[in-house]
Amino acid sequence: MSNHTAAIHVLKSKLQLTDDDYRALLKNLTQKTSSKDLTDKERQAVRDHMQNLAERSGVATPLRRRSPGRTFAQAKAAASPRERKVWALWHQLHRDGLVHDTSPKALNAWVARTVHVSALAFANAAQLDTLIEALKAWQLRGGEHG
Repeated sequence: MSNHTAAIHVLKSKLQLTDDDYRALLKNLTQKTSSKDLTDKERQAVRDHMQNLAERSGVATPLRRRSPGRTFAQAKAAASPRERKVWALWHQLHRDGLVHDTSPKALNAWVARTVHVSALAFANAAQLDTLIEALKAWQLRGGEHG
C-alpha cells in the first residue's frame, strides 16, 4: 500500500466525513468501499479528489501551489456555479446582518443542518437548489423584520 492511504484518512478526518459518507464517496469514485481494496491509481484518484474537496471547503491548503498565496476566495472561484450562488447568498445575508459568521465551517454547519451532508462540496444539484431556495427565503424573512 502507498502513502496515499494515510493521506486519504487524514483528509477524511479534516473533512469530518462519517464512515458512511466516506464509504459512499469511495463507492462513487471506484465502485469499492474500502481503501484496502483500491489499486495505487485508484488511491491517487481518491486522494486527489478528497484534497480538492478539502481545499474547496477551506479545511486544507493546496498541495501544489502554482500560484503562491492562493486565497480562500480563489478556491471558491473553482466551485460550481450553484456552490458559488450559495456562497454569494450566504455573504449577502451577512451584509444584511442576518449571518454573523461567514467562515466555511459556519456555512458547512448550516448545510449539514439543512440538507444533511457534511459540507457544501458534497451537496448534489438538488441539494444545492434546496440550499439556494432556503437562503433566498431567509433573506426575504430577514427583510420583513428590518
